[in-house]
Amino acid sequence: MINPNISKEPTLVFSIFKDYGPEILFNNSILDENTALTLVMTGMTLVEMNKPSIGRLDGSQRPKMLGPIPVPDNETLKAIAIPFETEITSSTDVRIEQAGYRLCVAYFLFEGSAVREVLDSYGLIIPYFTLIARSLGTEANINPSSIKQVFVKMVDMFSGKIPRIYGVNQDNSLKEMIGKRLEYADTYLLCDLHKNEMYILLYNPSMDVWRRREIYKVASELNSNMFKSSMRIKTVEDVKEMVRILDILNIEISPV
Repeated sequence: MINPNISKEPTLVFSIFKDYGPEILFNNSILDENTALTLVMTGMTLVEMNKPSIGRLDGSQRPKMLGPIPVPDNETLKAIAIPFETEITSSTDVRIEQAGYRLCVAYFLFEGSAVREVLDSYGLIIPYFTLIARSLGTEANINPSSIKQVFVKMVDMFSGKIPRIYGVNQDNSLKEMIGKRLEYADTYLLCDLHKNEMYILLYNPSMDVWRRREIYKVASELNSNMFKSSMRIKTVEDVKEMVRILDILNIEISPV
């Protein structure tokens, strides 16, 4: 997630490959039409060179993020590209008609100073995009309004309004969890970058002191490595307090 000290939010150039070539459906960046189209052409060439990066939003094949990509005629901006296929409505191109899908690429543009922070969130960007952009998996649902809705939610993630949540496995490794309903774990690390707080939620009341120490060590290492030690770490054992925190964030834990 973008550090709150970096105030620049991303902008978006969204393109789709129509029968006659690439078309820009959404652009709220500072790039003019010609420059944005040059970025799109450069990005689509990169995508074609990395075909395994192209995914689908139905969960069958997760896209892969490409970049950072230089932005034409702008030395301060960098872009990351998320390529995916959308199910066609119709096509006069025989190849596209037979394939049943056409290519879309979402280009998120950032100030160069923010790119390092963006890449630190690599593990969250694609799963979150795949989750919130499901409607774009069908061409009929792709329009400036639906693209803007996805963009607004991605801004929330990049700006730190969406917490990062990790389940702690029995071997003390971490598994990042995405969505509003999380699978069960006896311990969660809930990282609220907006408030600079990391909550250790201990769901297992009978946990021994040695595992508690290991979990705190894992939390401290995550704070240091991922968040540059900016988080205040709080351990929460009271169930009512856990429920209160999760309710505020609109998160539900699946039963055992």
